[in-house]
Amino acid sequence: MYEEIPKSNSNGNLKTVRTYLSDMADTVRENDISVIKVALAEQNKHAREDLIREVEGTPAKRTAWIIGGVILVLISIFGINYFVQKNAENNLPVVVVKEQAVIAYNETSSLDINSTDYLVDKLKNHIKQLSASNVTNGINSISINQMMNGVKGKLLLMDIFSRLNLTAPSSLVRSLSDLYMVGTYTKNGTSDPNLFLIFKTNEYDYTYAGMLVWENTLSDDMFYLFNLKTKETKIQLEQRKWKDIIISNRDARVLYNEDNNPILYYMFADKDSLAITNSEDTMKEIIARLIIKNIKPL
Repeated sequence: MYEEIPKSNSNGNLKTVRTYLSDMADTVRENDISVIKVALAEQNKHAREDLIREVEGTPAKRTAWIIGGVILVLISIFGINYFVQKNAENNLPVVVVKEQAVIAYNETSSLDINSTDYLVDKLKNHIKQLSASNVTNGINSISINQMMNGVKGKLLLMDIFSRLNLTAPSSLVRSLSDLYMVGTYTKNGTSDPNLFLIFKTNEYDYTYAGMLVWENTLSDDMFYLFNLKTKETKIQLEQRKWKDIIISNRDARVLYNEDNNPILYYMFADKDSLAITNSEDTMKEIIARLIIKNIKPL
């Protein structure tokens, strides 16, 4: 260290000698900085560094904070998407798909079956129950349903032919659409409902030709289902010939029993609709309802 020491020169004047200590003092004075301020600044610097290290924590803690932050962001995104989707679903219009009806009906009923049920017996018993409950006035549409893979649905056309043991030619079945109707008609003042089947055709010519072939076994197929009124056996009844008649100005085919009474009918009520029943009144009602349905509004 050095300091200023006054000395005299040859002329007798004092001369200032600079030392290290005097230079340090000058520097401090010029910058208005005291030793205390420097110490406080250094202390504050160390305090800030300690605070930063405390907040940041160890590397493991920082990694945990980062992972936690990412998880919170993902949860937030998922939650927002979930509520947006739920809100969209709640605002969607409810679409109710109604089964297209072959003809208008007064009432409807449901017949649920399983894979082992004999459909002919189930259907006949169902009709008896409808008759006993007095809910069969007019046309009653019967929806035949079966559980498939945990879902209940209406039997398909192919299933109807299979489950009713119908021996129609395959060409006839292929010519039909998936739309069909199983139902009953009860005329006012009568107690016994009459069963009917209506099938919609896509190919009239094939369906018509197939029906002429099916005539050979049709009475056998419908013998028990329609309770055909005859004293003859199935084999004897199959020997009888179908005949042409007119019902409501339309050609129909009819099978007569040994007493010459009509016991089974089929006809094309229009070019798209094949109807089978054991009652002329039922056939007339089917024709009337098809006419009304086919009337186009002006």
